[in-house]
Amino acid sequence: MTRKLSLTILALGFLGTTAWADGMVQPTAAPCCEAPFAGAYIGAAVGYARQRNEVTFLSQIANGLQFRDSDDSFTFGGYVGYNWQRCCSPFVFGIETDFNWQDASPTAFDREPPGAGGFAETTSLESKINWFGTLRGRAGYVVHDHLLLYATGGLAYANVDHRFNDDCVGCGNPGFAVLPADFGPFAQSNDKTKVGWTVGGGAELLHDTRWVLRAEALYVDLGSETHTYTVQPINPLFPGPAVTRAEWDDQFWVARLGVAYKFDSPDCCAAPLK
Repeated sequence: MTRKLSLTILALGFLGTTAWADGMVQPTAAPCCEAPFAGAYIGAAVGYARQRNEVTFLSQIANGLQFRDSDDSFTFGGYVGYNWQRCCSPFVFGIETDFNWQDASPTAFDREPPGAGGFAETTSLESKINWFGTLRGRAGYVVHDHLLLYATGGLAYANVDHRFNDDCVGCGNPGFAVLPADFGPFAQSNDKTKVGWTVGGGAELLHDTRWVLRAEALYVDLGSETHTYTVQPINPLFPGPAVTRAEWDDQFWVARLGVAYKFDSPDCCAAPLK
């Protein structure tokens, strides 16, 4: 009797499994509704900037002569952005803008020995950046739980002040006996907002669904700019002005840490509107 009962139970179990597979409704798993990085955020960052200044003289006397210098600076600022992420997808796409304070001022020097007039000449070439900002796209991949690795790039802009100072214009010229009384010292500043490009990357860690910790590095290239410096002689007997052209190149690196507050993520499992 016991053997017959066991065989009956096994047969019913086999028939039930077959019927289930042949068309009976099976229970479905709950849809995945996680998109932890999606939504808007706002944050602040602090870090280190290293600016490089390169100046190339384009005058007839020193054509192609280059001078360069680098300077370090503390930087801080704020950023806002928005991320898009599909339900449970590891891919994250976003857009971000930031604005930052910076105080780097690399200064290159051109020191000429005494010229035909017996006087030396020193020219300083300073490029000062007071602030910078970017507008960038972002593309990332969630590698483990709430850790995002991303690349970023886009538009960069900055306030750049190019300062040219000469303590004794023309005194280092070996072909002319130029004296301090002929031109004297000269200084000129060209302040403007320059536009360039930026590229970089970083990592973000989402903490408690609201706070996002960040480590990021950016390279910013503001391109080249040429200035012409014309110095009128003090001595009325001197034949004509002194003219020098110089091309300035400005680039810098930024490495920084940030923290952001993330607002509510959109419901990626919301039912579509009918």
